[in-house]
Amino acid sequence: MELNSSQYEAVMHVDGPCLVLAGPGSGKTAVLTRRIVELIKSGIPAEEILVITFTKAAAIEMKERFLRLSDDVYPVTFGTFHSLFWGILQEELGYKASDVLLGNNKTKLLKQAMEKARLDSEDTVLLNAFMAEASRFNNLTISMDLYTPKYVDKEDFKVFLKSYQELKNKYRLIDFDDMLSKARQLFKNDSDCLKRWQSRFKYFLVDEMQDMNDIQFELINTLASNTNNIFCVGDDDQSIYGFRGANPKVMQLFLEKYKDARQILLNYNYRNPINVVESAGNLIEKNKVRFPKNITAVAKEGVVDIKEYKNEEEEAEGVYKRIQALIEMGVKHEDIVILFRNHSDARFIVNKLISKNVPFFLKEQMPNVFTHFIINDIEAYFQIAIGNSTRARLLSILNRPNRYLHRMSVEKGKDLKGMCDFYKDNGACLIKVEALKNDLNLLAKMSPCAGINYIKNVMGYTQFLKEEALRLDADFDDYKSILDFLSSVFKDSRTIKQAIDKLNELRLKIDYENKNKALDKKGKIGLYTLHSSKGLEFEDVFIIGVNEGVIPTNKIESKEDLEGERRLFYVGITRTKKNLYLSYTNKKNRDKSRFLDELNVIPRRQ
Repeated sequence: MELNSSQYEAVMHVDGPCLVLAGPGSGKTAVLTRRIVELIKSGIPAEEILVITFTKAAAIEMKERFLRLSDDVYPVTFGTFHSLFWGILQEELGYKASDVLLGNNKTKLLKQAMEKARLDSEDTVLLNAFMAEASRFNNLTISMDLYTPKYVDKEDFKVFLKSYQELKNKYRLIDFDDMLSKARQLFKNDSDCLKRWQSRFKYFLVDEMQDMNDIQFELINTLASNTNNIFCVGDDDQSIYGFRGANPKVMQLFLEKYKDARQILLNYNYRNPINVVESAGNLIEKNKVRFPKNITAVAKEGVVDIKEYKNEEEEAEGVYKRIQALIEMGVKHEDIVILFRNHSDARFIVNKLISKNVPFFLKEQMPNVFTHFIINDIEAYFQIAIGNSTRARLLSILNRPNRYLHRMSVEKGKDLKGMCDFYKDNGACLIKVEALKNDLNLLAKMSPCAGINYIKNVMGYTQFLKEEALRLDADFDDYKSILDFLSSVFKDSRTIKQAIDKLNELRLKIDYENKNKALDKKGKIGLYTLHSSKGLEFEDVFIIGVNEGVIPTNKIESKEDLEGERRLFYVGITRTKKNLYLSYTNKKNRDKSRFLDELNVIPRRQ
């Protein structure tokens, strides 16, 4: 590969701090690997070179690309932040793999900490909130006094964190975040240890710098402080992991720390079509906290198309038809990707692909919508209505909506007759059981879609969902969308039995795809969240649900949050090598995303 002038400048940089701004498709990995080769050629011992990236897969890929360029096998160290500092803790403090808290063991310890803090350890939502808050705090470098929890009460959080730390110390256990915080403490407390590791490496190369959190930034600068030979590559416009603690300002902090740092912009984009580069630039320049960049596109113009649909069902149908047209034109399945903000936004397109037998690949495990409690409730009503009553099914719908019927009423039998016997001396409750029995008899004669409407509106299930959303602090609109989705799934089913069979088939299909998600992608369309698409590229990119409240999310609370959402969308649209298809729905109370106007797309000539 022939280097352009800015790439060459970065590759040939040797001593001193350097910040390389590397946008989408700018060849940053080539720059990093070529620079390692040049450092070795200049006489620097390979064992003194440390290359840090953010995922194990990226570290392996980087090493493989370096080895392909090398004329020999050199002992350059490639790793992630966590693998590096975990290795240091193992060597210096004697930790073993069995000391790492993972999976169920971590959950058990967290629950114990919740109990010690007199919090409800059985409330999964609350437990996850405290766990996320602990991780967020541990990735910062500030004291508890200066920390403001985002999701939980501060005093409760202080007690919980203290309890959790005491339990880890008691059993001499360490979690993922501790690998960094304990290394930081080790360096602060043991100057000899710090000197050993500072002398171990002399040249530091950091990939994806924009994904650094505060503690990672401090640690790598501490290690590099003897030589200041720190070479960081990143793109602040692609900083999208704020929820994990990544600090989008860290690249600007680098220049504040190293006043003499060289700054290089990789100003050629070799991936995206010229009109995508222009539109992406129009979008991202609306962010105020960023490095300004003037990027030159190399690829020719592609399609940038924005489409409005009436609802998610029509959107899924429209996307499917476009994909079919591309495949008929010779585009391979694996060169097509569908991106979405959250897994819940993919319900309709997943159902469409399954129903049309279109093979697809899941980048990460997708929650199976067909196991949602609402869908399970509807299925239970349907099963009982057509005579497949069981104790478990009766119990699941007994008080959904609340009929004030006791669970004991189901103990004497698995059907409504047994319930009638139980309440034979209780007139008020007997009337409710008889009403339920009549409703189910009517339900058995309805089409699935009519049955859903009957359960919602006549039997009172909608009111139950409103109360449930209030109780769980959930979004009632999300619950409604599940029912709308289920109605669309059942629209071609004539009988309740057909609907149940279809439901089971779809449930099994998603379970199968989840289980086999790590297998071969060949011949399959990719389904990714915007977050999980980072670092990838495809010929044709579809982004669905580009609506206000989705992209950007309705959870934004500040200008900082909005800029983060804009960066996320920027990452999505720059995945394409040829064509970009954006779509939104015009459902009531949901406008198209402001980001679509910010792209300033000029309609193509037909």
